[in-house]
Amino acid sequence: MRYLELIEKTVLERPDAEAVRVSTGAHLTYGELWASSEALALAIARRVEPGSSVLVYGNKDPLMVAGFLACMKAGCPYVPVDCFSVPAERVASIARQIAGGCSAPLVLAVEEFPHVDDMPPVEVLTHEDLCRIVGAGFREGSRRSGWILGEDIAYILFTSGSTGDPKGVEVTAACFDNFCAWDVELSRRGGEAPCGVDGAAPADVWVDQAPFSFDLSVFELAGALATGGTLFSLAHETQQSMASQMEALAASGATVWVSTPSFAGMCLASAEFAQDLMPALRLFLFCGETLPNAVAARLLERFGRARVVNTYGPTESTVAVSAVDVTPRMAASREPLPVGTPRRGTRLRIVDAEGRDCAAGVFGEVVIEGDTVARGYYHRPDLTAAAFGAAELGGAPVRSYRTGDEGCLDGEGMLHFRGRLDLQVKLNGFRIELGEIEEHIRRLPDVAAVAVVAEQRDGRVAHLVAHVVPAGPLAQTPFRAGLALKEQLRRTLPHYMIPKKIAFCEALPLTGNGKVDRRALVGVQAKA
Repeated sequence: MRYLELIEKTVLERPDAEAVRVSTGAHLTYGELWASSEALALAIARRVEPGSSVLVYGNKDPLMVAGFLACMKAGCPYVPVDCFSVPAERVASIARQIAGGCSAPLVLAVEEFPHVDDMPPVEVLTHEDLCRIVGAGFREGSRRSGWILGEDIAYILFTSGSTGDPKGVEVTAACFDNFCAWDVELSRRGGEAPCGVDGAAPADVWVDQAPFSFDLSVFELAGALATGGTLFSLAHETQQSMASQMEALAASGATVWVSTPSFAGMCLASAEFAQDLMPALRLFLFCGETLPNAVAARLLERFGRARVVNTYGPTESTVAVSAVDVTPRMAASREPLPVGTPRRGTRLRIVDAEGRDCAAGVFGEVVIEGDTVARGYYHRPDLTAAAFGAAELGGAPVRSYRTGDEGCLDGEGMLHFRGRLDLQVKLNGFRIELGEIEEHIRRLPDVAAVAVVAEQRDGRVAHLVAHVVPAGPLAQTPFRAGLALKEQLRRTLPHYMIPKKIAFCEALPLTGNGKVDRRALVGVQAKA
């Protein structure tokens, strides 16, 4: 695998270079990261067969990164699960799906692994176990023949699913390597970066903000380690305080910033967040949601030496497939920012409801064809067949993916994104199926019907509102009933999927064909 080979090259040339550093102080050099992953890879290989999916559970810890590399070396897809944003019931759902492919999934638990009543049998290597394995070292070299390659699955990311259960996106080694090459190329545009390993920039420090279970984090995992740079992770506790964040960023030496636009917008609330705080910062990379013009403009103003790059792509196409450098003129325009031209190895098509190509400037569904389109959904052939297909690009067979996104291509091949065609939305960078939230609310007692809508502000999703028809009279005031409903949802849904407001009503409005009229619900006053 090209990615592992690039890391190994840095290990051989600069073993003492810092590979991973966390805002809490934990860190690993390249030599330590490689040795740790070798020891863990052997431990994994002794416990499960190649191809078995391995859950890696925790938050921002160097051991998690070592675990990812170890899985790749052992020929096993890694499944990252964040301990703070993914509740126990959802962890159990993921484990149940993984258990469908093996008798007892292996878990590398950097943090204490949760146990719920319906958790399937799992083998858990605790933090103590992992440290003991790493501390003992390894007596034999890694089996390079066991490394994931080509169409082997590199990792599985579980995203929101409309059936009430998350669905796992299978990203192959080839997809990962192809994305990684573009990621490195994208970070080097402009000529600011010094050349080092494989022509990239060894001095770069990549800010890592998103949870590892969110595909945005692959941007910095790939870019930092493939170029011999440092992955600087903002721990969960650091992100709970603006003062702590600013202090950590000031000490980071960051040169490349990767986050959602919402996170950067929050940081802009602090007057400290400017070039003086991070004098070496040269690049902002945004993905996961719409980048507001105002946020881009303020970043360009405050960070005079940095590029701002807007990108686009779903998890199913390995993070991102298009990019554009945002200019001050673009940011000052009233038109929404474009999301770029496709990377080499990718073709973007805009199709109508019948699957016919749309003319330039005409909006339709975005279809991605190329060498980073995932293999499909884990153990869901029905969903895979509905969304994925076959195509040809440059004479070579590639996969295609119907995104469900609405967009158009202008005369120069620039993609313009307008939103979702279905009930999927992006809030604070997280992709959310409104149908999944509705399914979880329907499971609660005393709920007769529900519809969840996204309220927008300035062209993007601001928050979610759940409109609930109770099965009987409310036992509490609407405000208290809404608070109680949210508390129940926190047991099964991540925090970012909990509706901000709950509105109780006697009946949901319907359209002429008998479907819920969601447009009529937008803007309706909520009670909690």
